Amino acid sequence: MAAGKTCPKCEGRMEEGFTVDRGYGEAHVPGWHKGAPDKRWWGLKVDKKSLLAIESWRCNRCGYLEHYAR
Repeated sequence: MAAGKTCPKCEGRMEEGFTVDRGYGEAHVPGWHKGAPDKRWWGLKVDKKSLLAIESWRCNRCGYLEHYAR
């Protein structure tokens, strides 16, 4: 994404960042996976090869968040 991105809601300045997924003493950047969740008794079945990292942008004026999976 380009530097100097403008908020589509209020035209404030967007800044790049990331969201954090925490669990079992670890922190990870969340990922995007195509399709519906395949729920199992121990959690979700995930093909780690198809996960895409999520890029996040936040408006410093109104707090609006945009997320992209590249």
